[in-house]
Amino acid sequence: MGYTYEYPRPAVCVDCVVFGLPETDTSRPPASPDVLLIQRGRPPFAGMWALPGGFVDIDEPLEAAAARELEEETGIRGAALEVAGVYGAPGRDPRGRTISIVYRALVWKSAHSPQGGDDAAKAQWFSLSALPPMAFDHNQIVKEITENLRRDIRTRPFGRELLPDSFTISELRRVYEIMLGCPVSARKLQSFLLKVGVIEPAEQAHSAPVETPTLGRRRKLFRFCSAVYEELARSGFTPEVFAAR
Repeated sequence: MGYTYEYPRPAVCVDCVVFGLPETDTSRPPASPDVLLIQRGRPPFAGMWALPGGFVDIDEPLEAAAARELEEETGIRGAALEVAGVYGAPGRDPRGRTISIVYRALVWKSAHSPQGGDDAAKAQWFSLSALPPMAFDHNQIVKEITENLRRDIRTRPFGRELLPDSFTISELRRVYEIMLGCPVSARKLQSFLLKVGVIEPAEQAHSAPVETPTLGRRRKLFRFCSAVYEELARSGFTPEVFAAR
């Protein structure tokens, strides 16, 4: 028989902050990304909006629990989940002491149509600029995870989870603009990322030139250099490169 501690132990949860980007958005200024929320179908906070998530099973890896809860409550699967924070203030959950490991993910909204399931009555995208009151401390979590992500975008490589193997600087710039909420200089972005080796030309990967539908000009294609991307994702780089013209 295994040893049993005599003192109380906290429960462990996972929550998911999933950002949805508008794939065809061309507005100026850039539109705000959306966040995926579920409407709770059970107490506590029944009827209120919250992040997808729930309790971790006793023999379940944390990331597997986050992926399971996300799929059960919203129908979304396959999102690249990354640990973004840990929340465990006493009193954050009226059911008892609960510690939550929070994951974040970025997806294209057009690829995901969320539907409520399990104990979620609904699943729906909400604009970051118009979030409803949320259960637990989830308003605080979304605010802080968004701020941390925007800081990371300015100091580390970004975009690999959203873009195809080959992409244009305009496509990469648009991803930055949507998430940062401000214009980004394509010239500075391209110059800096080429200089540090995060991106490299990718024309040789295509057998025929890629043309714009209106101007008939070749679009210069790039791809991420995986080794440099991963190294700088750990160490970071200078943020000033993303200032607008």
